Order: sequence, then C-alpha cells, then structure tokens
Amino acid sequence: MEYEAAVQAAPPGWRHFNVSDLDRLSPSVRAHELARIPEEDRRRCEAGDPAAAERVLRAMFWTLVYHLEPRRWDALAEVEPISDALLAALPMAGRAVDVGAGSGRLTRHLASRCERVVAVDPSPDLLRILRGRLPQVHPIAAWADALPLADGWSGLTTACGALGPEPAILRELERVTARGGVIALINPEDGAWFERHGWERMRAEPAPPAPHERAIDEFFGPPAPPSELLLHRVG
Repeated sequence: MEYEAAVQAAPPGWRHFNVSDLDRLSPSVRAHELARIPEEDRRRCEAGDPAAAERVLRAMFWTLVYHLEPRRWDALAEVEPISDALLAALPMAGRAVDVGAGSGRLTRHLASRCERVVAVDPSPDLLRILRGRLPQVHPIAAWADALPLADGWSGLTTACGALGPEPAILRELERVTARGGVIALINPEDGAWFERHGWERMRAEPAPPAPHERAIDEFFGPPAPPSELLLHRVG
C-alpha cells in the first residue's frame, strides 16, 4: 500500500504501538519496511516530532502487528475466512507456492489439493504457527520480491491479502510460475489495476466473519473477509 494511503487507512490499533517498537523489529525487517517511509517523516520522527511519529506508526501498523504480534494477526485471519466460491475457483496443481502465507489461512486449502506446497513469508513467528498446523508444507522465510525458488517451479502461485501491483514482486511471481501455470491473488491491493492489465477478476459474496471477541474489532476495525480473486495464466 502506498505510504499516504497506509497512513489514512490505519486501524484503531495503531495506538497500541510507539516509536520504540520500531527498534524491536529485526534489523532486516526494519530496514526493508522503513525504506518506504519518506525521508522527511523518518527524520522528523527520529527528532521526536509527535505528528511525524503518528504518521510513521500508522503507516507501519501492519508491519508491527505482523512481526511483533503474530498471535493477534493470526486471530484476525481466523475471523476473516476465505469464501468457498473463491477457493473453488483456484485451479488444481501439483506444486503450489503461497506468498505472504502468514499463519496459513490460504495455505491450508492448497495443502489439501496440491501434492507439494511451499509457504513463503518474511515472519519466522508466523511460519512457526503455520508449521505447527501444516507439517506437510515447506516453509521458507523470505520476501515476495526475492523468492528463493527456481524458475518455473510452481504450477499455482498464490497470495491472499498480501500483495499489490509492485513490478518487482509481479516479476518474481511470474518467474517462479511455470508456463501454463496460474498466478492467483485473493484480495490484492488495487484489484482494478490488475483487471485493467488483463487479469481475470472474480467477485464473490464474502464468507461471514467467524465468531470472535469484540477486542478484535476494536483493534483492527470491522472484519472484512476476502471477496475477490484475480487470475493470470503465465504464457
């Protein structure tokens, strides 16, 4: 998500964090994620400007949850299930990779229909949760713009709610997908962009949120289960 959009869209839970939490991120994650913060806001935040600190924390909200509060992230994923209609539209494949797999919301469905599944995610803590649930899946800690997979390895390359139309990431998704294979993105950022660029776009009635504690809504805002699928066949 673009910086300004992330600042504006931050859920109420951004107030749970403070600037010192940025130092709790691993050096590699911190460097990777702070690189998308404008230099002026970074400089003012480091100088103690409260307005800049708020903007940075808002923009970094999902990164902070993902890497510092993995159980909280996992609880949200359980509340927002993927609809059966979207899952049924995914093609079958012998080998699949789930990019930005998190704790395995989509991965579990791939594991039930594909012979071999790799789950890629930059958060070791979320991959530990995934590994405990899906021991048959091979987890790899990595970023979406540098997938440690051979060219054409996957017949089905997926991501759920994790990616947008970033050229470096899209090149990697296409690189690791075999000719004739499919890239399937569930609820990507800016679905209209993908549709304009020739991706098949499918919308479905979202699944009802799972029963959950009110605290999840207070932290993340109202649940929003995935409701669209973008498909691209690699030629």
